[in-house]
Amino acid sequence: MLLTPFADSQPLLDQPEALRARMERDGYLFVSGLLPEEAVEALYAAIMAICREQGWADADNLALGEPRLEGYPEWWAVYDSLQRLEAFHAFAHRPEILRLVEAITQEPVLVHPRNIARITFPGAAHYTTPPHQDYPLIQGTPQTYTAWIPLCDCPESLGGLAVLAGSHTMGLLPVHRASGPGGLSVETERFGLTWHGQDMRAGDLLLFHSHTVHRALPNVSERRLRVSADYRYQGVSQPVVEDSLMPHYGRMSWDEIYEGWQQEELKYYWKRLPVRITARNFEIMQPVETR
Repeated sequence: MLLTPFADSQPLLDQPEALRARMERDGYLFVSGLLPEEAVEALYAAIMAICREQGWADADNLALGEPRLEGYPEWWAVYDSLQRLEAFHAFAHRPEILRLVEAITQEPVLVHPRNIARITFPGAAHYTTPPHQDYPLIQGTPQTYTAWIPLCDCPESLGGLAVLAGSHTMGLLPVHRASGPGGLSVETERFGLTWHGQDMRAGDLLLFHSHTVHRALPNVSERRLRVSADYRYQGVSQPVVEDSLMPHYGRMSWDEIYEGWQQEELKYYWKRLPVRITARNFEIMQPVETR
C-alpha cells in the first residue's frame, strides 16, 4: 500500500490556531516525539510482562504460537489483566496529550475512561482493522478525537495506522460488515483521497477526528507483536454516550479494575465533571446490507 508521510505537527505545538487549522484541513495531527520515550517504554514493558506470563511472547518479547485474535476466547487471558493495569489507564491522562487536545477543543478535556489496547500478531492479516470512521462506534459528539499511540517502535511492516487525509469532510459514511476489530468498514475508493502513514517511533502520537477514515496495516513482521493504545478525548461541554464511560468490552466492573490502584484521582474522575449523557443512535451502526 503506497502511503504519503504524515505532516509532522511538532513545530506547531505552541501555535494552537495552526494546530486547529491543520486538524480542520487534514482530519489528523501527527506529532513526533510528543511523549517521553521512557514513559512509553515502561507501559510497553508492563503489557509485555502480561503477554509473557500468558505464553503469548518469549523472553525477547517475540510472539509465541498461533495468532490470538481480539474478542476470541483465548484473547481474554491477557486483555482482562491489561484492563486492570493502572499504568495503562493513567497514560491517557498524560499532560502532553491533554495540552494537545485542549488546543483543539478550546475547553477543558473529558478523557474517555473506555481505553483500548491493541495487540496485533503477525500472520493475522485477515483480521486487520479495516477502513472505518470511529463515530458510529463512539458517538456522543462528532468532535471526539482518538489518540493512537504505538507503545514500541512501529515500522510499517509491524502494522501501524494509516489515515485517509481529508476524509472527515465527507460526513458520516454508510457502513458494511467486515472482519477485524470493530466489525464495520466503509468504502473509500470514490473519494480520490490520499492515505497517509509512515514508520512511527515510541513517543510519537497520531490524533484524529471521529469522522476521519483510518485503517490498520497488517503486521507482516516475522515474530514481533504490535502493541498500541487508543485513547479518546472531547470537550467536557459536549455530549457523550454512557457506554463510553464503561470499561472496554464490559467484562469487568470499574471496582474490579480499580482493585489495588494507588492513584485515587483516577477512579471515577468523570463523575466529578459536568458530563452530559446522550443516547446512542443504533441506526448509524447498521450495515447497509441489512437496511
